[in-house]
Amino acid sequence: MRNTKPTGIKSIAILRTDRIGEVQLSTPIIEAMHRAFPGAQVTFITSPYSRDIVSDRPDLAGVLSFDTIERRVPLWEAFSLAGLLRKKRFDMAIILNPHRVLHLACFLAGIRYRLGFDRKWGFLLNRKARDKRQESKMHEVEYNLRLLKRIGIEQRNIPPFMPVLSKSAFYVGGILQQSGVSGKNKIIAVHPGSSNPKKRWPKENFRKLIKDIISTGSVDVVLIGDRDEKQLCNEISEGLGKSVHNLAGLFTIRKLTAFLKAVELLITNDNGPMHIAAACGTKVVAIFNGNLKGSNPTRWGPYGEGHTVLYKPMNEISVEEIYEAVKKILA
Repeated sequence: MRNTKPTGIKSIAILRTDRIGEVQLSTPIIEAMHRAFPGAQVTFITSPYSRDIVSDRPDLAGVLSFDTIERRVPLWEAFSLAGLLRKKRFDMAIILNPHRVLHLACFLAGIRYRLGFDRKWGFLLNRKARDKRQESKMHEVEYNLRLLKRIGIEQRNIPPFMPVLSKSAFYVGGILQQSGVSGKNKIIAVHPGSSNPKKRWPKENFRKLIKDIISTGSVDVVLIGDRDEKQLCNEISEGLGKSVHNLAGLFTIRKLTAFLKAVELLITNDNGPMHIAAACGTKVVAIFNGNLKGSNPTRWGPYGEGHTVLYKPMNEISVEEIYEAVKKILA
């Protein structure tokens, strides 16, 4: 019967095969499944790019990789994925990013319950909901949890979770020490990059903001980003003194998680590390471009309490506003 809770569930596949932010915001479904089906094994299927968001979770029976973000996926690959899924004998699949190859693979694998959003060959699902996420009336976490109503499950307020490995924390501690980051000072992380250039607050603003922050003393500012953003971080940090450190390109997802767990605050554009920091319990000051469709913080902002979001056209977000937000959090 529609919207009734399935029975006899022993093995569950959760599929979210896109970027790290989206995958991080899907992790509450793992906890929701364990609550609803105690004893069931849960496997997460995601892109190789995002695998480390979930690879160290002790509550997963396994993590499988399937790439839908780095390339176009031909339809015939649904057959090979279906073969892999069939071997695992899943009773249920929860598909959180609509994709016709994922829908077809779960159908071909003979998975009894197939839950997802009714787009991109949604006719292959037998439990589904209209995809209203583009309306941005609630957070992505809540949209995902609300989807579970289609299988008779009511779950709310489950935050994303990101484990921190002790070996990653040890590595990060060594990097900070080698870089001259004082263990006595508060550490503020700054992430000035984004995969979408339209999400980037001007580098001149970041530079001025950092000058204001370090003028207060007893603070170390650490710039982070991937290898492609190292030059951007160099341009921002050049000549700002010994309390500003450029560590862009040094952290894997695991190590970035350990680093963000250790800092006082992250100042960032709208990007994946923002969600990792929030999942670690670190306060975030997030900058969202109000002119950019699809970048609404109601849906995509840092999840949880205590964060600050500036949401308006980039040229209207002032250094002073960000600095005041930083001071309130650090007070």
